[in-house]
Amino acid sequence: MSLGNILTVAEKEMLESIRNRWLTTFAVVFGLLALLISFFGLSALGLRGYQGFNRVTASLLNLVLYLLPLIALVMGAYSVAGERESGSLHVLLTHPVHPGEVIMGKFLGVALALVAAIFSGFGGAGVVMAWKTGVLYLGDYLVFVGLSVGLALIFLSLAILISVISTRRAQALGLAIFVWFVIILVYDFLAIGVAALQQVTLVVPLLLALLLLNPADMVRVLVILQLGGEATFGPTLAALTRVLSAGSGEALLLVVLALWMILPLAVAALWFSRRQDY
Repeated sequence: MSLGNILTVAEKEMLESIRNRWLTTFAVVFGLLALLISFFGLSALGLRGYQGFNRVTASLLNLVLYLLPLIALVMGAYSVAGERESGSLHVLLTHPVHPGEVIMGKFLGVALALVAAIFSGFGGAGVVMAWKTGVLYLGDYLVFVGLSVGLALIFLSLAILISVISTRRAQALGLAIFVWFVIILVYDFLAIGVAALQQVTLVVPLLLALLLLNPADMVRVLVILQLGGEATFGPTLAALTRVLSAGSGEALLLVVLALWMILPLAVAALWFSRRQDY
């Protein structure tokens, strides 16, 4: 693959993403919500120090888990399907560029625009939290932001795959929203049902398996572990917390998260290389 071709496609995709009203709307809404949660959360509760940081980060986590996957899926779903529908993808592939380079460039371009919007949104919240709780927790806050960016990139990778297999823009958007609905909203009911089982020895392996199949839940658990896992999970899931806190538990989650980002993108590149209906 040619790095120059990938960067050229990425630059084009990033500029188009920046002009996209979805990204602008997302950056404004996300930044305002993060700022309001941070400011009013700390002011209303009167919390300082680690307790204040812990409570506000937990509130920001809910915002991240719902909003970031949705915007990443919507933006990524348009990337290939939109160009195929408009006919510009055919023009692009008449140039000496490999289909795999197109997929990598599109992912990189949208990812850079998305990460810039996420950082701008977290910037205001970070200033408020440093003002109210002190700068001692800056490292923990950066870890939280890094996990949030990783979550967005995973769903962007899934969205690129959805966009490649879809024939029309509307089909890609519908499929992307369906994936968001299942992974973010419906999947939790399955986990709640498993957690309600009486046999702890059966619950922990089942929950661990369900956890590894859902990137959003893995990010949720990693943040909760960072904030003090066992107390936050409660007695029912304390055993799972101890399993993940011990030894390589957190490393396992990070490795699986990396696979969640790499594998859909690799499948998308392979699928796109074999398609002929540009």
